[in-house]
Amino acid sequence: MRQSAGIWLFIILGLLFGPFADLGSADAVTPDSEETDFRELRAFDLLCKCETGHIVNTVSLSSGGSYVAVGGFDHNVSLFNPEGKKLWNYTTGDVVYTVSISSDGTRVAAGSNDNRVYFFTRDGNLLWNYETGGSLNSVAVSYDGSYVAAGSEDGKLYFFNREGKLLWDFDSGAPVRSVVISRDGSYIATGSSNQYIYLFGSKGNKIWEKKTGSVINSVCMTPHAYYVAAGGSNYNVYLLDRKGEFSWMHNPAYWISSVSLTSDGSHLAAGSFDDRVYLFNSTGTKLWDYQAKDDIYSVVISPDVSFITAGSWDDTLYVLDMEGNEFWNTSCGGNINCVSVSLDSSTLAAASDDGAVYLFERNSTVFARLFGESFLSREKIRESDLEKVEAGMTKKEGTATTGGIESVVEIASASSGKDSGGINSDGGPGAVNLNFEKNSSKLSELLNFFKFPIILLLAVLIVAIYLKNKTFKKRTSEEDSGDFENLDDEGRMSGN
Repeated sequence: MRQSAGIWLFIILGLLFGPFADLGSADAVTPDSEETDFRELRAFDLLCKCETGHIVNTVSLSSGGSYVAVGGFDHNVSLFNPEGKKLWNYTTGDVVYTVSISSDGTRVAAGSNDNRVYFFTRDGNLLWNYETGGSLNSVAVSYDGSYVAAGSEDGKLYFFNREGKLLWDFDSGAPVRSVVISRDGSYIATGSSNQYIYLFGSKGNKIWEKKTGSVINSVCMTPHAYYVAAGGSNYNVYLLDRKGEFSWMHNPAYWISSVSLTSDGSHLAAGSFDDRVYLFNSTGTKLWDYQAKDDIYSVVISPDVSFITAGSWDDTLYVLDMEGNEFWNTSCGGNINCVSVSLDSSTLAAASDDGAVYLFERNSTVFARLFGESFLSREKIRESDLEKVEAGMTKKEGTATTGGIESVVEIASASSGKDSGGINSDGGPGAVNLNFEKNSSKLSELLNFFKFPIILLLAVLIVAIYLKNKTFKKRTSEEDSGDFENLDDEGRMSGN
């Protein structure tokens, strides 16, 4: 009976501690950075090279990467599919420096040095074109293709509806170098050579203007214009709120060529002509900088906040994590003039001087290995989910702020599962998820710590039970033997 009890005790202990031992080892999916060189892992796979035969200046991806709009020195606006097949091209009167595709891929806008804005359907039909007073530096299309904003060397910002009607224009008095439009077309931000940053409403009302003392080379905004960021030629990076107040400004080093914001405005990446990529947090603190080998012309934070990509004139496309670690790079055969990331963060494109756009697809297995199992669940979030969250955000314009940065976090950053210098560290829809992940991680670490002592204890218990059973058997055997002897003696006595 005692032997049976010992066996059952062993089985129960095994059932109790076995799952914990497995849980403690679950973190093995993420490699130790000291043992694994992340750059040796193929984080992205080349889907195709979209060949044009001439220098490519600009590229824009639809939300899932299904369509690639391209413009370059061949004077053409082109549309490719992910297999590298050219679906159509349209020849303008000069070099095309800027293109933008609607997120659903149904509309494509382009600006050419022939002083015209062009607007196409997905099938390549030219819906309209509009002649401005100068070459076009920047165009932007709203999420669904309903509106087009364009900035020209003639100093004007133009705003059109999808039928090509000029709804309004604004004369800044100096070349407009960069234009960005909110997802629904309600807000337009622009940066000009007159050293001003502007924010307009869709009716043409100027919400604010801000003097910077610098030619503004690049502007970006959060999806609903809660925050606007800009980079200037006086080496400054700026972050402004909806009221036009400076949340902060920073002088990292040199001429800023490109800026990119996370969707909640909590982090800002900047590319510079000092060959560096910079990341700042919500208070303007520089978290890190990364050194490339030549000027950084374009930088983008992925919408899901899993990586930052940068295109350099050292012919290399770099991909960094949010801590500034490079975990992948590749040569694109020439200077990289522009990079684009699809809204679902699955696809990455780079426009190169070698006459092609390089299209890459994220390797989910490698990303899961790099960033943990939670990445796999995040990757399932698609455009429809983003839209649901964005719809909720528009109803929460009056939400509380933290440190000047809105606490409402879109699904992209809410599901990032990272806490890099404050990313989604508290508040917002992702807070519960992040806290759960932190608690799970602590539990795993605790169980990992106690795993071997538990195994040792089990081994000791097994040996103790075994020895006890062995002693019990021996004692029982001796007692039985004694009993037989007594019986034998009693039998002899009775016989006598």
